[in-house]
Amino acid sequence: MTTSSSFELISHPDRTLAAHLGSCDEISARILNEKYISANFYPKQEIDTFRKYLVYFHDIGKGTDFFQKRIIDAIEEEINESKEVQCFQQKMKEYILDFQLNKKANASKLLDQDSHLGTHARLGAHLVLLFFQHKDAIVEFIISKVIRRHHGELTNFAYSKESKPQLEIKENDFSLKTQLEHLNVDLYNLILARLGHKVENKVWNKLLNKFDCLEIDEAEEKLKKAKSYQYFFLQHYLFSLLLSADKGDMMLDKDTDKSLYLKPTALFSEVIIPNYKAAFFKGKEIKQIDIQRENAFQAIVKNCYDFGKENFFSITLPTGMGKTFCAFQAAIILQNIYKAQYNTAPKIIYCLPFTSIIDQNADILTQIVEQQASDKISRITKHHYLSSYNDKYDETELRNDEGEYLTVGWEHDFIVTTFVQLLETIFTNKNRTLRKFHNMTNAIIILDEVQNIPPKYFKVVEKVFKKMAEYFGTKFLFVTATQPFLFSNPAEVKELSGKAEIYFSALERIELNQTILKQHNYQPIEFEVFTEILCEDIRTNVNKSFLIICNTISYSQELFHFVKANFKDAEILYLSSSILPIKRTKIITNIKTACTQKAEKQLIVISTQVVEAGVDIDLDIVYRDLAPLDSINQSAGRCNRNGINSQKGVVKLFNSGKGKSIYDSTLLDITISILKERPISIPECDLFQINQQYAQKVRQKVAEMSDKADILDKAIKELALETVHKEFKLIEDNYPKYDVFIPFNEEAKQLWESYIATFKIKDDFERKRAIKKIKPALLQYVTRFPKNQYVPSPKDKDKSIIYEPFWEQCYSLEFGFIAKKDQEITLIF
Repeated sequence: MTTSSSFELISHPDRTLAAHLGSCDEISARILNEKYISANFYPKQEIDTFRKYLVYFHDIGKGTDFFQKRIIDAIEEEINESKEVQCFQQKMKEYILDFQLNKKANASKLLDQDSHLGTHARLGAHLVLLFFQHKDAIVEFIISKVIRRHHGELTNFAYSKESKPQLEIKENDFSLKTQLEHLNVDLYNLILARLGHKVENKVWNKLLNKFDCLEIDEAEEKLKKAKSYQYFFLQHYLFSLLLSADKGDMMLDKDTDKSLYLKPTALFSEVIIPNYKAAFFKGKEIKQIDIQRENAFQAIVKNCYDFGKENFFSITLPTGMGKTFCAFQAAIILQNIYKAQYNTAPKIIYCLPFTSIIDQNADILTQIVEQQASDKISRITKHHYLSSYNDKYDETELRNDEGEYLTVGWEHDFIVTTFVQLLETIFTNKNRTLRKFHNMTNAIIILDEVQNIPPKYFKVVEKVFKKMAEYFGTKFLFVTATQPFLFSNPAEVKELSGKAEIYFSALERIELNQTILKQHNYQPIEFEVFTEILCEDIRTNVNKSFLIICNTISYSQELFHFVKANFKDAEILYLSSSILPIKRTKIITNIKTACTQKAEKQLIVISTQVVEAGVDIDLDIVYRDLAPLDSINQSAGRCNRNGINSQKGVVKLFNSGKGKSIYDSTLLDITISILKERPISIPECDLFQINQQYAQKVRQKVAEMSDKADILDKAIKELALETVHKEFKLIEDNYPKYDVFIPFNEEAKQLWESYIATFKIKDDFERKRAIKKIKPALLQYVTRFPKNQYVPSPKDKDKSIIYEPFWEQCYSLEFGFIAKKDQEITLIF
């Protein structure tokens, strides 16, 4: 039976398939139009052709009677809950009635025999190969794979990890053949005409013949011989582009012009940072370190202009030397140079290792832009698992879905995010993560505290970054006090500060003290012996503040209890990732306040390495448990940070023996070997040379000797995406744990009630939307409990978040999870 050409196929409960695909076409075209693509990758016109085939074939399976039956059922279920669906149903009334009278019964009968008939991605993945032709068979298979997996994760090229063939048709393939027989060809061809193609009614034999000629095993052999990164980036790019279009049609207001959301990236003015600094320091006393900071800032500005057309840069400065301002300014200058170089403005992506310091950096940036360029304030966003979504974009008010689309997809101009979000978007096969990949390509990417990338990945990260620069003009800025040898040839990275050692040699704020380490021959010190040394120091220096940074939560908690019992007149604060996020922020603020104001009580802070990177606190004496040298340097940055004390700050090193449970033993051995060559007291001016020595040894002994990068390199070249995702873990999490909600106040209890209420929402889409909306606030009250010490009720143990009504028995707001006696907590720091 031929369906009336006046009818339209349905894609979603509120829109036709033609409208959906038209919107996907518009969104993906807008995105691609703003992109720079090098001729070393693929011609942009060719990428545009790939895009069109993906758009118009990815949902061809929705044209079958089986999908139409399911979507019409969904309309009938939602009609009483949505006026929009009700209006759409009225508009499509004649088509729906015709379908129910003539097709529904047969479609239902066949669906009962095989539920897979209702899926749609596989049909499009096969049919596209009848129409899309390319001189390179690998490219053809990539187009097919992107369509096949657009509702799931990317699999390995030819065979999944379960050895299932990824592209295969057999004569007895009931599902595919039946879908083709029940494809509303006439109606779909009205849409496909936009691409200049037409599906014939009897296409099954053509499809079989096509796949008889296709040699996927031969293509895979070619892929292995090519040993190219180009196919990996092509698949990532196209997958990201299609997902952004598909999600964009659903998440952006369909009745609003898409240009209100998908705008060209705006340039930030090169004077906003200098103007803000001038206003900030106006009337304030200028200290010696302020002069040094300004000298570094001006050197970086000059070098940005001189070398801005290159792709790889570094800013190597001691902690407390204003690296954040320098990085912001460098990124803005590079953004403007990129625009002139490639005729399109790149996004700025500022990456930090920990979520705990993202808010701090995002707040600084927001203050600057709000004061100097308020019209761009809504163009800034932060993205991590605790962040919420912007409610405005320029003058456009955003619904939650629109805010999520723009934030999670990195559609803003300036994104502040984590290393995890950046690197695990490259080394992944995950659908939700990959959606933002295309927005990482034309970008200025800042990696602040770049030394936090594990050395075992250096070789493959270097290759990936170089290819992004080659294919898309991506520029990278590596910022740290302890510049690692991320590249095998450091000369390929332009140091913007000039001769970085000059800034280290001029500083006399601190010294590293090895007395305890050398007295115990770098071996672990007993807790009782260490606390005796610490107590004597605290009593002797009653007018000084102390920070003790430990390697594990268990050790830090034990030390906290000891110090609290022995110094009742002091203000003692505890900080680790076991503390709830909502409490952690307040504790950091309290520490800052106590550091900057003359406190009545002596301040003693017990912490883990959560304070190391970017937490702007400044104490007189710091004790640091033995760690790799780059971590020791970061800890030193919390000591006499602003150089205002008349006496040097002292960073005293000790070895609790706990470092081996969280750090690479090779990194610890390298650190000890370097420290042993040095005297008891190491001045700050020697740190640059020590850091260089450490970086060189790490490159030789860890980065070059690790097989992890080689495994990833091979997997990338062979499009083994499942292997890529499995093998790359920026943060190793080898300790089983539960995520536990702590309802310590009324606000928390109300949040939990709202969260539970979301699960009563019948519509899957609306339920997921509600959960996403509430989750950032909810996670402020979530911490992690080790599975070997915490036993939830049987009904709760498999839940993603566990509500603990009797939390006071196992958790302290002051110091975190209450461990069983003599038990270690090493899963988090």
